[in-house]
Amino acid sequence: MTDALLSILVSALVLGSLYSLMASGLSLIWSTLGVFNYAHGALLLLGAYFIWTFSEKVGLPVLLAFAAAVPLLALLGMLLDLVAVRPFISRPNGTLLVMVSTLAIANAVEGAAQLVWGPQNKQIKSVSTSTFAMGDVKIASSTLIALGLALVLVIGLIMLLRTTKWGMAVRAVEQNRDMAMLVGIRPARIYAGVFAVASMLACAAAFVYGTTTTITPTKGFEPLLTAFVVLVFGGSATLWGTLVGAFTIGLLEAGTTYWLGLQWSPVAVFLVLVLIMLVRPQGLVKGRS
Repeated sequence: MTDALLSILVSALVLGSLYSLMASGLSLIWSTLGVFNYAHGALLLLGAYFIWTFSEKVGLPVLLAFAAAVPLLALLGMLLDLVAVRPFISRPNGTLLVMVSTLAIANAVEGAAQLVWGPQNKQIKSVSTSTFAMGDVKIASSTLIALGLALVLVIGLIMLLRTTKWGMAVRAVEQNRDMAMLVGIRPARIYAGVFAVASMLACAAAFVYGTTTTITPTKGFEPLLTAFVVLVFGGSATLWGTLVGAFTIGLLEAGTTYWLGLQWSPVAVFLVLVLIMLVRPQGLVKGRS
């Protein structure tokens, strides 16, 4: 029983790390602009392919390949804001238009990835292949790397938003866009920065995702959907809620998969999501909206 619980916990840490990185980027965009970015999964997919290309084709070590992919994803995030968000956000029904435009971008990226990298499964090399044993359960060093990366980046984002001038500007635009403009804040720059930061988080999620499973051009939607569940589950108004929700969902998925089978994992997640929405629609952690 102890080994089973430990196995579930290890799986939950990996899943929670992935979901926290994905959902924190979605949460940042949602809280600042009030829109859901359907292209966020496509950014994760591109990040994973960039890391794989730099590692396998260019020959860079995996960590350097990840570091090289991060600024590329930041630039793509700003380009996404320029092309798919900024022209529509201020129009009537702007929220719906942005959702449609980012969904179109996601489909275009999936098709482009199919042409450039092909349909074959690819996997990013693990940073470390070493393991250590706890009882009969072997824990990979990559699990701890994923956990550390998620905690450092998400908590770092929280501190960035709370303690820096840029973070205060983001919160000002979030709370009252017109008043923020009156004091000299330019929302367009804030939105571009928000998309850049969210895209870098998606690249970190791609690093975790690509080292733990294979990637194909159609695999961007699944983590996006789970990240959306995490966003609703933990509470979209606070990144602490996102962090709590991510590891809660990760634990639920790992436990359900271990005891009932992989096919029951999404069923359990969505059942719990419905219950949370009925009982506590603001999410597990209530934040200032």
